[in-house]
Amino acid sequence: MKRRYAVITAILIISHFSLCAKSSEDEAFPQNSSSRQEKAAVTWHNFNEGIRQAREKRRPVVMDFYADWCGWCKKMEADVFSSAHVASKLNDNYICIRVYMDKDPNETIRYKNHTLSKQEFTAMLGIQGLPTIVFMDRDADLITKIPGYISKKVFLSLLGYIDEECYIKKISFNDYVEGKTPCGKKK
Repeated sequence: MKRRYAVITAILIISHFSLCAKSSEDEAFPQNSSSRQEKAAVTWHNFNEGIRQAREKRRPVVMDFYADWCGWCKKMEADVFSSAHVASKLNDNYICIRVYMDKDPNETIRYKNHTLSKQEFTAMLGIQGLPTIVFMDRDADLITKIPGYISKKVFLSLLGYIDEECYIKKISFNDYVEGKTPCGKKK
């Protein structure tokens, strides 16, 4: 259990530094006219439908807590989720759920034999701000949650790390990103 918390802490630290430091993402993902045309669409589901599909298709979940008034949510949509590469990885390997915090206040969420409001569910997960990305496994158990904006480069690394189940193999996110400890590709 301590190793899992260490992995989650490492992910949070890396995502924090991706917010604070100017990354080399501009060099890795130049914003020229051809990359602006690469925009694609992620297939988003509401919570109840998404969890049903995740269990049925045996896929992990990426959950985006979002609001129309949230500037960082919109930036993440424009910079990360509209990328063809990100959209392809998400649509091929994950079930994507978007929880709109500013819409449909009476929506109920069915989770682990409980019926909750969005606010109750958000509080249960300990979400304190937007955007927040939540990763769940194929059984809808929480893997980790990451508050704040996540750059495309870090997000793609997270997708690989979760999809390859490196967290189960107790491989640190840092070692995964640096290529020190391969997880082995999932087939």
